[in-house]
Amino acid sequence: MRFLQAVPALFMICLAAGVMIGTAGLAFWDGFTPGARFFPGLLSAAAVILSLALLLTLQRGTDAGRPELPDAPGARRVLAAMAGLVTLALLIPVIGLLPAAGLFMLFLLLVVLRAALLPSLLTTAILLVGVEVIFVRWLAVPLPAPLFQ
Repeated sequence: MRFLQAVPALFMICLAAGVMIGTAGLAFWDGFTPGARFFPGLLSAAAVILSLALLLTLQRGTDAGRPELPDAPGARRVLAAMAGLVTLALLIPVIGLLPAAGLFMLFLLLVVLRAALLPSLLTTAILLVGVEVIFVRWLAVPLPAPLFQ
């Protein structure tokens, strides 16, 4: 069971290494302001530190005990959410970020969480309008557009 408990820490260390390798060409500091690698670098460093602390805790035997694994319905929800994330990643280049995020949000709310239809639609609309207004119109951040535009 110890290896199973160490898997999240090992995964986070690998993910942090991937982020650092993926942002290797970006500037950490740019003049008087943080560069594009600053925030990913801080998050990666924090992930490594916390993961090493978890591994040290497991190695010393001071962990809280056996992990609580999800029951069958919980495992199905986790797998459905993971499938939704993969589908989201595949849909973004095809239909764009906002429509893909809207479909993902509806999938999570309606299928995974089994929320009511009207609150789910309102939540999704508020999310999409908020992203559009804040990021696209106010901050002028270019979001991924569909391939066939």
